[in-house]
Amino acid sequence: MERPQSEHGGRRRRLTRSREIVQIQCSPRPMLPVPPMMRPTPNQAKLAAIAVELNIRLRSADMPGAMQERAFRCTRAVLDANLEKEPNPTHVAMCLKKEFDAVYGPAWHCVVGQSFGSFVTHSSGGFVYFSVDKLSFLLFKTEVRPVRSSLPPPPPPLLLKLNINA
Repeated sequence: MERPQSEHGGRRRRLTRSREIVQIQCSPRPMLPVPPMMRPTPNQAKLAAIAVELNIRLRSADMPGAMQERAFRCTRAVLDANLEKEPNPTHVAMCLKKEFDAVYGPAWHCVVGQSFGSFVTHSSGGFVYFSVDKLSFLLFKTEVRPVRSSLPPPPPPLLLKLNINA
């Protein structure tokens, strides 16, 4: 089947049926409106440059740029410290979690690996998912609340009055 372009932008098809040539003129498809281009802010551009420099691919984030940068740099430092052997995903996750617990408060969770599924609830502004080489990193924060016991307080101990006559 041959599809030469016509002068009017439409496509023309040539069909052959037992020695006769039938030409069908197709009307051009309507164009969909193009969404307006969103320009990255200077902070986003800086973060993208840092990610490229550190060979990091950002997948998804709900986190301020400064926190993302800290996660990227910390991850790269841990991976570069173990250049002679394969990185241990558990060790990398522990280092990243401890760093974020120390700097941004408790309740950070980190998952590192080549293949994993996840479905997590995170605190607003506390989620980043990125990859470095073959490893993927999921870092997120949850809310910590004190546990309130719904059980009634235990009864006071029974005091028995013993009357001993000897």
